[in-house]
Amino acid sequence: MGMWNVIAVLKKADGTKKVLFAKNIVTDEGDKWYAQKACGETPTNNFNTMVLGNGTQPTWGKSSTYDDLGSPISGSEKTVSSGYPKTNDDDADNTGAGADVVTWKFEWGKTDFSATGINQAVITVASPGTGSPILTGFNFTSSFDKTENDTLKVFVNHTMNGT
Repeated sequence: MGMWNVIAVLKKADGTKKVLFAKNIVTDEGDKWYAQKACGETPTNNFNTMVLGNGTQPTWGKSSTYDDLGSPISGSEKTVSSGYPKTNDDDADNTGAGADVVTWKFEWGKTDFSATGINQAVITVASPGTGSPILTGFNFTSSFDKTENDTLKVFVNHTMNGT
């Protein structure tokens, strides 16, 4: 996996898979979420949704918000998969899983949405709007298209490295 901690797997109708990568940044609000969860507290923000985007790729930073997402793609808002986030992810498509890795998984079915030029995403709160906080944001290394015949999985892996 190298330096990439986001893995997207686009599965075509013929069964072939296209794998894309990204490196994300956990925002200040994301750091707070992890700290609050580690202490058994109720997090300030209920991060549970991914939104995909296209257009001009932003420069993500610690203070980024939903407003930094280029052009949110209609219909791409998806709630985190059941049982996630978790450690030691056993999904074979997630090559970045591990005992000290928190994995978030989002899955889109064939008819969930179609879009061209997908090149970025965020994990945010449900029904995000102007100024909504994000846990993380990232840009894919290359853009891709999803048709009504494709499925898509996106894994976001955060390694707890003690810094």
